Amino acid sequence: MSPIKHPELGKLLGSVCRLHHTRADQSMDKIGLYRGQARLLMTLSEQDGLPHSEIAERLDISAPAATKVIKRMEEAHYVQRRADPADERVSRVYLQAQGHALIAKIRRTFARLDRAMFDGLPETELEQFRDLLTRMQANLLHFEP
Repeated sequence: MSPIKHPELGKLLGSVCRLHHTRADQSMDKIGLYRGQARLLMTLSEQDGLPHSEIAERLDISAPAATKVIKRMEEAHYVQRRADPADERVSRVYLQAQGHALIAKIRRTFARLDRAMFDGLPETELEQFRDLLTRMQANLLHFEP
Protein backbone atom coordinates (compact mmCIF):
# COMPACT_ATOMS: atom_id res chain seq x y z
CA MET A 1 0.00 0.00 0.00
CA SER A 2 1.44 3.36 -1.00
CA PRO A 3 1.60 6.29 1.42
CA ILE A 4 -1.36 8.67 1.35
CA LYS A 5 -0.54 11.78 -0.66
CA HIS A 6 -3.47 13.74 0.80
CA PRO A 7 -3.78 12.85 4.51
CA GLU A 8 -6.05 15.87 5.07
CA LEU A 9 -8.83 14.17 3.06
CA GLY A 10 -9.69 11.77 5.87
CA LYS A 11 -9.77 14.66 8.32
CA LEU A 12 -11.97 16.69 5.97
CA LEU A 13 -14.35 13.77 5.44
CA GLY A 14 -14.62 13.30 9.21
CA SER A 15 -15.29 17.00 9.66
CA VAL A 16 -18.05 16.98 7.01
CA CYS A 17 -19.65 13.91 8.61
CA ARG A 18 -19.58 15.48 12.09
CA LEU A 19 -21.04 18.74 10.77
CA HIS A 20 -23.81 16.85 8.93
CA HIS A 21 -24.54 14.93 12.14
CA THR A 22 -24.65 18.17 14.16
CA ARG A 23 -26.98 19.87 11.67
CA ALA A 24 -29.21 16.77 11.59
CA ASP A 25 -29.43 16.79 15.40
CA GLN A 26 -30.23 20.52 15.40
CA SER A 27 -32.92 19.98 12.75
CA MET A 28 -34.46 17.08 14.65
CA ASP A 29 -34.44 19.17 17.83
CA LYS A 30 -36.62 21.73 16.01
CA ILE A 31 -39.30 19.08 15.48
CA GLY A 32 -38.96 17.80 19.05
CA LEU A 33 -36.84 14.70 18.56
CA TYR A 34 -33.64 13.66 20.29
CA ARG A 35 -30.69 11.77 18.84
CA GLY A 36 -31.71 8.34 17.59
CA GLN A 37 -35.44 8.95 17.75
CA ALA A 38 -35.77 9.93 14.09
CA ARG A 39 -33.78 6.85 13.07
CA LEU A 40 -36.13 4.67 15.13
CA LEU A 41 -39.19 6.19 13.48
CA MET A 42 -37.69 5.85 9.99
CA THR A 43 -36.71 2.24 10.69
CA LEU A 44 -40.26 1.42 11.80
CA SER A 45 -41.68 3.25 8.78
CA GLU A 46 -39.78 0.75 6.62
CA GLN A 47 -40.78 -2.27 8.70
CA ASP A 48 -43.25 -1.87 11.54
CA GLY A 49 -43.47 -4.32 14.41
CA LEU A 50 -39.78 -5.03 14.93
CA PRO A 51 -38.57 -6.64 18.16
CA HIS A 52 -36.24 -4.68 20.45
CA SER A 53 -33.22 -6.80 19.50
CA GLU A 54 -33.63 -6.08 15.79
CA ILE A 55 -34.15 -2.37 16.44
CA ALA A 56 -30.89 -2.29 18.42
CA GLU A 57 -29.11 -4.10 15.58
CA ARG A 58 -30.50 -1.84 12.85
CA LEU A 59 -29.70 1.32 14.80
CA ASP A 60 -26.28 -0.08 15.72
CA ILE A 61 -26.81 0.57 19.43
CA SER A 62 -26.87 -1.62 22.52
CA ALA A 63 -30.07 -3.34 23.62
CA PRO A 64 -30.33 -1.13 26.76
CA ALA A 65 -29.90 2.01 24.62
CA ALA A 66 -32.63 0.78 22.25
CA THR A 67 -34.94 0.13 25.20
CA LYS A 68 -34.32 3.66 26.49
CA VAL A 69 -35.14 5.24 23.10
CA ILE A 70 -38.23 3.05 22.69
CA LYS A 71 -39.47 3.87 26.19
CA ARG A 72 -39.05 7.60 25.63
CA MET A 73 -40.84 7.36 22.27
CA GLU A 74 -43.64 5.32 23.83
CA GLU A 75 -44.12 7.97 26.53
CA ALA A 76 -44.47 10.57 23.76
CA HIS A 77 -47.08 8.34 22.04
CA TYR A 78 -44.97 7.92 18.90
CA VAL A 79 -44.65 4.16 19.25
CA GLN A 80 -46.31 1.34 21.14
CA ARG A 81 -44.85 -1.90 22.45
CA ARG A 82 -46.96 -5.03 22.14
CA ALA A 83 -46.31 -8.64 22.97
CA ASP A 84 -45.67 -10.89 19.99
CA PRO A 85 -48.79 -13.04 19.49
CA ALA A 86 -46.62 -16.10 18.77
CA ASP A 87 -44.24 -15.56 21.71
CA GLU A 88 -45.34 -13.25 24.51
CA ARG A 89 -41.77 -13.05 25.80
CA VAL A 90 -40.94 -10.96 22.72
CA SER A 91 -41.98 -7.31 22.63
CA ARG A 92 -42.56 -5.73 19.23
CA VAL A 93 -42.61 -1.99 18.53
CA TYR A 94 -45.23 -0.35 16.31
CA LEU A 95 -45.65 3.19 15.04
CA GLN A 96 -48.58 5.13 16.47
CA ALA A 97 -50.49 7.84 14.60
CA GLN A 98 -48.28 10.59 16.09
CA GLY A 99 -45.18 8.69 14.97
CA HIS A 100 -46.55 8.31 11.44
CA ALA A 101 -47.23 12.06 11.38
CA LEU A 102 -43.56 12.82 12.09
CA ILE A 103 -42.23 10.63 9.26
CA ALA A 104 -43.07 13.21 6.58
CA LYS A 105 -41.44 15.99 8.65
CA ILE A 106 -38.30 13.91 9.13
CA ARG A 107 -38.09 13.15 5.41
CA ARG A 108 -38.59 16.81 4.49
CA THR A 109 -35.96 17.88 7.02
CA PHE A 110 -33.34 15.47 5.69
CA ALA A 111 -34.18 16.36 2.09
CA ARG A 112 -33.63 20.02 2.98
CA LEU A 113 -30.33 19.17 4.69
CA ASP A 114 -29.18 17.18 1.65
CA ARG A 115 -30.16 20.01 -0.72
CA ALA A 116 -28.09 22.43 1.37
CA MET A 117 -25.12 20.06 1.55
CA PHE A 118 -25.06 19.32 -2.19
CA ASP A 119 -26.04 22.80 -3.38
CA GLY A 120 -24.16 23.82 -6.51
CA LEU A 121 -22.75 20.37 -7.23
CA PRO A 122 -23.57 19.06 -10.72
CA GLU A 123 -25.20 15.65 -11.10
CA THR A 124 -22.07 14.18 -12.72
CA GLU A 125 -19.98 15.11 -9.68
CA LEU A 126 -22.61 13.70 -7.32
CA GLU A 127 -22.53 10.41 -9.22
CA GLN A 128 -18.73 10.33 -8.99
CA PHE A 129 -18.95 11.17 -5.29
CA ARG A 130 -21.43 8.33 -4.71
CA ASP A 131 -19.05 5.94 -6.51
CA LEU A 132 -16.08 7.12 -4.45
CA LEU A 133 -17.97 6.80 -1.16
CA THR A 134 -19.15 3.31 -2.11
CA ARG A 135 -15.59 2.26 -2.89
CA MET A 136 -14.26 3.83 0.32
CA GLN A 137 -16.95 2.03 2.31
CA ALA A 138 -15.95 -1.28 0.72
CA ASN A 139 -12.29 -0.58 1.54
CA LEU A 140 -13.12 0.08 5.19
CA LEU A 141 -15.31 -3.02 5.42
CA HIS A 142 -12.26 -5.08 4.43
CA PHE A 143 -9.82 -3.17 6.64
CA GLU A 144 -8.47 -5.11 9.59
CA PRO A 145 -7.14 -2.92 12.41
